Amino acid sequence: MSQSRLKSKNVPIDNSKSNSNWFVLHTKPRHELKVNDCLNKMGIKSYCPTVVKISQWSDRKKKIITPAISSLLFVNINESDRNLVFDCPGVLRYMFFDKKIVSVPQKEIDVLKSHLEGKNCLNVSASQINVGDSLSLERFNNESGEIIKVSSNRIWVKLSSLNMIISLDI
Repeated sequence: MSQSRLKSKNVPIDNSKSNSNWFVLHTKPRHELKVNDCLNKMGIKSYCPTVVKISQWSDRKKKIITPAISSLLFVNINESDRNLVFDCPGVLRYMFFDKKIVSVPQKEIDVLKSHLEGKNCLNVSASQINVGDSLSLERFNNESGEIIKVSSNRIWVKLSSLNMIISLDI
């Protein structure tokens, strides 16, 4: 048994001195939640963003918790303890960009968490929404868009200045 493996199993990791940046960890496919549980048991602060999906079979529907980002999760760990994550089965590597390890600020993790928890949803009431109407979107720096399609619970808005079509739940 390696020395690092002994250290990770017996000594809790002190994250109190950790920086506010999170590192992006790449996992084996469909191992995100298992790796997240393993890291938490080892005392490493980790976050796997999840969403609840409803899967339908021929005889029933079931709510399933799935990772929001495939094969990725975030760890908040000291630079000196960075290699301890590899003691967890399913961890492949850290993500790199320009030969530097990718780090995500705490602020971005908070935004991701609040978005997935539905705290960023807009509560808008409208009396009449028609195709062709103009709509100003606060989330996109008050860009003006044209409503191109309306359904019972969703509208599609074309933002010409950004060259994109977005769908909004209503």
